[in-house]
This record gives sequence, C-alpha cells and structure tokens, in this order.
Amino acid sequence: MKRQIELSVLWVVLVLGFLAHTLADVMPAFWGESIVAMPTSTHLRELIALMMGICYTLPVLAIFLVLWGKHKAWRVIHSILACLFALFCLLHMLEWLDQFNPVQLTIMPLMAIVGIILAVKSIKYVREKPCVESKADDNEEEEDENVDNEEETEEEENKEEVSEEVSEEKEKEAE
Repeated sequence: MKRQIELSVLWVVLVLGFLAHTLADVMPAFWGESIVAMPTSTHLRELIALMMGICYTLPVLAIFLVLWGKHKAWRVIHSILACLFALFCLLHMLEWLDQFNPVQLTIMPLMAIVGIILAVKSIKYVREKPCVESKADDNEEEEDENVDNEEETEEEENKEEVSEEVSEEKEKEAE
C-alpha cells in the first residue's frame, strides 16, 4: 500500500504542476499585461480543451488504477500513462527553444523531474510480485488479529489453570 500512496502523491504533484503552469501563464494579467492569444492555427480552442482534459482526467484515471487496479494489466496501463506524462513534460520543455518564458523556469523542470520519478517508480511497481497487495495486507491483518486472540486465550487459559491449581491446593489444605 505504501507504493500505491507514493504513486498517488506523485500524480497529485504532477496535476498541481499543471495547475501552476496554467496559473503562471495567466499571472501577467494581474500586472495589466495582455494575455490574450490571437486565434491562429497553433492556438485552437479545441486543442486547448483537449489538453486540459488530458492533463486533468488521465492523472485521475491513473490514480484510480494504482489504488484499485488489482491485476498486473492495470499496473502496466498505469506505467504506460506515467511514461507518457514524463515524455510529455520533457517534450513540453522544448517549447523554450522557440519562445523562452522565464515564468515557467521553476515549474517546467520540476514537473519533468516529477514525471521521470513517477515513470521510474511505476515501472518498478509493475515489476513487483503479481500478488494483490490489498488482499495480502488484509490477510496479514487477520493473521495478526488471530495471533493476538490466540495469545490472549492462551494467557487466559494459563490464568485459569493457575487459579484452579491454587483453589485445589487451598481445598487440600482446608481438609
């Protein structure tokens, strides 16, 4: 379960990076600068809507896969999504070759690093044993409870035996 939480946190950090990236593009409006992009063939509303959908919907799907996907196939799909997002973050930095944006200087490299870490950890997650972690954790908890119950019953039985022996000795002494 620990690895699942780590991967989920990395996905959340990646989504927060996308939010910061979007916010950084809008921030100049607070200083009175124009942030309106003129509609050209490169700035289509449909493309922007598609990217917004991809950047926020697929990470949520990946979080669902890592938390509740019990088969190795789900892990593989999760790993593919993580690798695609890492590649996307790295390729998105190539925009700096065309147009350098100093506002994005802290956000984009951090997103690329998080994307790479996410991809590496996802690949390691796929390579783990194919056993279902949640069932294994449940079984371990049940075994721990059974062991605790057995220890308690053994202690109670020992106490009862001792108290019976003591009462038998007292009866013998009384006679």
